[in-house]
Order: sequence, then structure tokens, then C-alpha cells
Amino acid sequence: MNDLAAQFRDAVQAYIERTGTPPARLGSEALGDPSFVLRLRRGRIPRLDTADKVLGFIGEEPLGPAFRAEIEAFIEITRTKPYVLGLDAAGDPSFVARLRRGVSPRLDTVSRARGWMAARCNAAERAAIRALASGEPRPPRRSNTADGDSSPTNNNEGGTSMSGQSTRYLGTREAAAFLGLSPRTLDRYRVTGEGPAFHKFGARILYAQADLEEWAAARRMTSTSDDRAAGRRVA
Repeated sequence: MNDLAAQFRDAVQAYIERTGTPPARLGSEALGDPSFVLRLRRGRIPRLDTADKVLGFIGEEPLGPAFRAEIEAFIEITRTKPYVLGLDAAGDPSFVARLRRGVSPRLDTVSRARGWMAARCNAAERAAIRALASGEPRPPRRSNTADGDSSPTNNNEGGTSMSGQSTRYLGTREAAAFLGLSPRTLDRYRVTGEGPAFHKFGARILYAQADLEEWAAARRMTSTSDDRAAGRRVA
């Protein structure tokens, strides 16, 4: 099983050793809790949102968005009932419902859920779940017409849009790489409203490539003196 709690402790310790930051200072600045690292070393297992705050502070990728995307992708690909996943993987039939409402599980519960999902997928399903969770486009679904012909239908996750134009959706990491930004910057832009338009499919955040291109084009400048005008154009 992937031990996220141990990985998180290792990431925190690596940051402390790399930067020379005192543990009490790290806990205080990241969480307002100077004793956090000490209790972490003694075996405390933090909740997902707490871990993500610390990971964001030390410049690492948050765990929460990826885990929530994996849950939704697993349910969609395997057609598993949410209550079954919650009961078997976490001992709580309301686990998925609570996760969707923003409740944050402990990292050991996240590890158990990931291990349970991995054990119930074949290789093809695991690949499909990874693709869906990361925001990669899926092939358009096809439905049979009355005369037996097949025609593509729009699934709003990539493929053909209602206008007939090809639409590609990117996850936060892919969108950030496309724009030359960090995922943390895009996360912040979603809160402040400064960033490109985005879509929310269940728990997944996806960006249409056309929206990214439009947002980037609106920030085209020919000199540094354009900075002030560009700031006024931020959506």
C-alpha cells in the first residue's frame, strides 16, 4: 500500500533539511501550530487538508485534488456505487458523499482507499482512471441511430463540441504547464478570479485549451510598460 503519511513526513523532513527551517517555524508559518512537526514525528497522521496546506507552503503538489479526482474517475470507470466504495474502503458508506461535501479524511484513510481501488481494477481500468483523473480527453461516445448507423455524441470531456469544433480539456497540472505557470498559481487564480475560465465536472477541475489560449492572448504585451494596462484587463 502507498503510505501517504510516511511520504508526507519524508517531504516535510526533506524540506527542513534542505532549507534549514526550524521545525517550529515551519509549523507556525504553515499552520499556526509550532508543535505540528514534533507531533508529526511522533506518529501523528494529519488530515488531507492539513497536509495540503503544508505541502503548498513547502512548494509541493497538493494531494487532495488528485485523490478526489481518482475517486470520481474510479466510480465512473468501474460503475462502483459510492456507498460500496466508502463501506469497503473506509468502513463508512457515506465516505464519498462526505468527501464531495469537502470533508477531509486522514492520510491513512486515503492510502486505504487508494489500495482498495487499485486491487479492484485491471490494467486497462487503471489506465483509464489515470487518464480521466488527470483530465486527459476521452474518445467521444457513440450511439446507434434508428437505421443502425453510429454517430458521435458530445460527452463534454473532450472530443467534438456542439459547434463542431474539436475541444481538448486539460487538468490543472497540464494547464499550468501549457501556460508556463505553477499548479499552485492556477489554484490561487481560481480563488481570486484572475485566471482563465475553467470547468468543474464533479470533483474534477478541467480547462478548455481554447480558454487557455484566449486568456494567454489577452496578456500579450510588446513592452514592460504594458504591465499596468494588462493588470486592468485581468478577468
